[in-house]
Amino acid sequence: MKKKKKILIIYASYGAGHKAIANYIANHFKNEDKNLEIATLDMVTYSMKIVGNISQKVNLFVMLKTPYIHNFFYNIVSNKIAGDVIDELAMPIFKNKRMKKMVTDFNPDIVIATIFFGASLAAYYQKKGLINSKIIATVTDYDVIELWMKYHKRLDYIVVANDEMKKDLLRRKVDKKKIKVFGIPIAPQINSKFNRKKSLEKYNFTGERPICIFFGGGGNGSSMTIPYIRKVALSNHNMDIIFIAGKNETSKKYVDDLVKKYNLTNIRVLGFADNIPELLELGDFVVSKPGGIQLTECLYFKKPVLMIKHSGGQEIANYKYFEAVGCGKFFKTHWGLNKYISMLLKDENILSKYQKNMKKINNNDAMDKLYNLVVNLLK
Repeated sequence: MKKKKKILIIYASYGAGHKAIANYIANHFKNEDKNLEIATLDMVTYSMKIVGNISQKVNLFVMLKTPYIHNFFYNIVSNKIAGDVIDELAMPIFKNKRMKKMVTDFNPDIVIATIFFGASLAAYYQKKGLINSKIIATVTDYDVIELWMKYHKRLDYIVVANDEMKKDLLRRKVDKKKIKVFGIPIAPQINSKFNRKKSLEKYNFTGERPICIFFGGGGNGSSMTIPYIRKVALSNHNMDIIFIAGKNETSKKYVDDLVKKYNLTNIRVLGFADNIPELLELGDFVVSKPGGIQLTECLYFKKPVLMIKHSGGQEIANYKYFEAVGCGKFFKTHWGLNKYISMLLKDENILSKYQKNMKKINNNDAMDKLYNLVVNLLK
């Protein structure tokens, strides 16, 4: 029997993006080739337990509660020397017997890393002769921070979202042959039988007004999106809103109470939603934090995105890119967002222009390109 080829996808559950991309990749590859043996590895799960859990909580707190501090550290690690220092300080959290055993026992033919520490770990094990894997770094935001760069000479490929990121890597002396401009690889499970009429009935909407999909979770316990949804909800706009709180019970309860108190008949409040593709198909535009995965899903479905309160760091680069290519607009305040929504509801050309720009980019084949790259590496 022919030996199965093994692919290890490494992520770390610092936020949802790295994990989401890893799962997208794993599911797509499994569907494409049943003979591939796919495993995903959460570096936090296999890290030094106490330190790993603390680092995860600190990261979540800094991103949600103190984005300016997060951005301060992000700017620091944009420097090569500082990036190398941070990598050296952080990697001992992950270089332990449990992690080593998991990776070496699986012995992957290819490692795909959706987080910089994953690329560093695979390159370190490769350098030590513990594995002989090909390594692909998949950058999950619209900027390449220095932490991706420490072992770039050992990487076989670096997959990035756009040409500007490629130019940045070339300036940093990365081998041109290693850089692949595919886009961020996602593969939403689209329902080919999507029925707009039934979907409208599901949420008790008529379809006669624009529908805003408002991602308002922002992480467990975060309340940063509440001023935005409150201002928009109470402005009596001629539109319908689906507010998605995710696992954020604070946001869900707040908006549920808001709907009841003011009898807001045009708002539907969801908790964790596993039908994001359906919602994005249904909606006309999106309000969201500028996370890499969220913006890429909006781009995939060609839904203009109005970006709100960011967590600093990569999310600043994300919103700047989306603004630069005309796929959305960022708002520092809820007043600004609300005023702009009033404008676009009066002028349908605003959304139309965004959609045309999104169609020009069209990175919907990013996952197929990544899969083909892996297949060629396995030959």
